[in-house]
Amino acid sequence: TSRRQRQMCKETAGQLAVGAVVMNRVKSGSFPNSISGVIYQSGQFTPARSGKLARVLSNGKISSSCYQAAAEALAGADNTGGAKYFHAGTSGSGLVIGSQIFY
Repeated sequence: TSRRQRQMCKETAGQLAVGAVVMNRVKSGSFPNSISGVIYQSGQFTPARSGKLARVLSNGKISSSCYQAAAEALAGADNTGGAKYFHAGTSGSGLVIGSQIFY
């Protein structure tokens, strides 16, 4: 596998992991019970809060890997072991996927 292919696999795994966290929160009862409610909850998911998500959605430049990861998360795939939280970095306790730690 080429370096680029390995990087793409890590990116896709990270996208699925973020989607899994969203779905885990929706199902938990401790967070809003909708995807939108979870994503736009105060203090969570910086791209939603900063407007980046809205810009990407409005210009339609969404990668096929994002669509694939979203479809998998919606279908119940979870590569995080049920995590409800994540943050940037690769050191600390939790499951490292790409450049994030999931817990």
